Amino acid sequence: MMSKFIDVQSNLLRGRYWRFIGRQLRRPPVLVLVGMLILAIIGPWFAPYDPLEPQPMNTLAAPSWDHWFGTDDYGFDVFSRVIHATRIDFSLALLGVLIGGGIGSLLGAIAAYRGGITDAILLRFVEVIQSFPVLLFALALFAAIGGGARNMVLAIAIVNIPMYLRIIRSSLLPLRTAEFIDAARCAGLSGWNIVLKHFIPNAKGQIFSLFVLTCAYAIQIIAGLSFIGLGVEPPHPEWGSMINSGAGYIMLGVWWPSIFPGLAIVLSVYAVNGLSRKQMTGQIRGSI
Repeated sequence: MMSKFIDVQSNLLRGRYWRFIGRQLRRPPVLVLVGMLILAIIGPWFAPYDPLEPQPMNTLAAPSWDHWFGTDDYGFDVFSRVIHATRIDFSLALLGVLIGGGIGSLLGAIAAYRGGITDAILLRFVEVIQSFPVLLFALALFAAIGGGARNMVLAIAIVNIPMYLRIIRSSLLPLRTAEFIDAARCAGLSGWNIVLKHFIPNAKGQIFSLFVLTCAYAIQIIAGLSFIGLGVEPPHPEWGSMINSGAGYIMLGVWWPSIFPGLAIVLSVYAVNGLSRKQMTGQIRGSI
């Protein structure tokens, strides 16, 4: 009898899960985001041309059946490069946000738990980092350590640490005097165990919301830095550098080398921001 009851409950939960997935997939931003992720994962295997092999005899060719998005001034197939750039941009954004978000969330939880001098030092660190404009800070960082994809991930991580630290700290401050935290202390749990097992799990909603929001921000940072020549090194495809290389030809009526990577950035940021707005709305409703 009990096993039948458990089977019924599991079937109900499974049905609710798939209905939730179905509702989410009917939302345009989620559909766009899923499409972009699929494109980033498997798209490069189906790209019609090598993104690093130019065709010097076929430069600035207009969109056609042979080249869906046309070719750029070096003869690279724009469609193939946009597809490969999707994987590069998404990978750099996710890696940078994961590193920065993980460190910032942990430091925010530590600041909320410890308080006192630890909290004050971490807040001063946040204020120093956030006192610089993001682009200026990235320029200074690249001037010190050089450009490239690896240093771009580092820059994104450093930029995201203060945001996560401040917001996660603020959301967890009420837990410092919570009864279950006092009970955990009385039970002999160490500070690290309390932070990892009690503080951070109570901020998982805020962490996910920030993660989605900052991924969109990271994509814009990557494109902006690559546009000014500080990001992914050419000839590797990247949306920002592709816009820069084709910008000079727009006045001549050759719009496709810049427009298509620009549309890719717009669609990516639209999809991620749409998902983050939904998540933040759910967080606000849940807190009322």
